[in-house]
Amino acid sequence: MTSPLPPLPCTGARLRRLTRRVTVFYEHHLRAVGLRLTQYSLLAHLDTEPQGLVALAERLEMDRTTLTRGLKPLLSAGWVAQAAGQDARQRLLVLTPAGVAQRARAHAVWARAQRDLEAAIDRAFVAELNQTLDEALLRLKPALPEDN
Repeated sequence: MTSPLPPLPCTGARLRRLTRRVTVFYEHHLRAVGLRLTQYSLLAHLDTEPQGLVALAERLEMDRTTLTRGLKPLLSAGWVAQAAGQDARQRLLVLTPAGVAQRARAHAVWARAQRDLEAAIDRAFVAELNQTLDEALLRLKPALPEDN
């Protein structure tokens, strides 16, 4: 009988290091419009049609507490508003006209950051990395507990 192979180096630690570096890269650009990467991501996933907090959290694969914390500065800036739902407990979120304008400004900056990232580490490499990450997300999802 063969012995099991030793584990490879920690994938989680490598991904966390990469995530930190990529976040710093994007935030260097997004600073021009006063946003952090997480805030830009939220603006990019919101629209002028109200959507529920739970649905947004599920789509972003983010817990509601983290999402609520990330939304606070966007609500304070007037870029996002809360709308009434059919149920008093339901929180609906909507992008305001100021939020639409901020998202447009931020998208232009994000596009510049994306092109700069592709130039820094090679566009073909980025495309392959994105494809590999998408595949890893699909493969890992079934291995997670139901509430994730």
